[in-house]
Amino acid sequence: MPNWVTNKISASPAVITAMLNSDGRIDFNTMAPFPGDDKWNGISMAAEEAAQIVIGAPLSDHPLLASLEASNRSNFDIKKLSEECFEQFVGMLRNHRKCGYLHSMDFARKVWGTKWNACDQSHDVDQGTATFDTAWSCPEGVLVELSKRFPDESIAIEFADEDIGSNCGSFTLKNGVAITSDIAPAWRNQTEEMRAKWKAFAHKVKGTDPADYED
Repeated sequence: MPNWVTNKISASPAVITAMLNSDGRIDFNTMAPFPGDDKWNGISMAAEEAAQIVIGAPLSDHPLLASLEASNRSNFDIKKLSEECFEQFVGMLRNHRKCGYLHSMDFARKVWGTKWNACDQSHDVDQGTATFDTAWSCPEGVLVELSKRFPDESIAIEFADEDIGSNCGSFTLKNGVAITSDIAPAWRNQTEEMRAKWKAFAHKVKGTDPADYED
């Protein structure tokens, strides 16, 4: 299970409206849509591995995973792909040639900054607010793309991980650029004073009671 990050957005009603799909839900596809085509019934790992070999995708930064990936690639036999997987492999290459990404999840990880769409969401257009959760990280890439569509508007973001005091902070975007930023350092690099500050900040963003987190 991922760590869930709560994100709070403050912006004009026009910006909040632009975050919503036709069903009135916050949807990253409305802000930063995948420019390729992957209308498949799931993503085949074998097809993805074949495509990664062809495009020369780098191995993992983790030594153990890199060794495993290198071994799998050296033993890969494209003739063993099923017809469905082969067609998906070709589709991934078409996507990569068109937009630089193999499929929508590849795009989400690299552009959105999180592999899934917004969860546990709410918004108030009139008040200019939106709140939603994302897996592992704040979807900065999505918000940058949204900001570029409203170059004269400021978008204020606060985010906080369920790992209270880590992976949290605030920033303001204008025309796709952060004009203010206050992000928590890694937990191991924080002083006791900093930890107290960022824990209080995270509890405020997530709406949690510090007493529930006491040892």
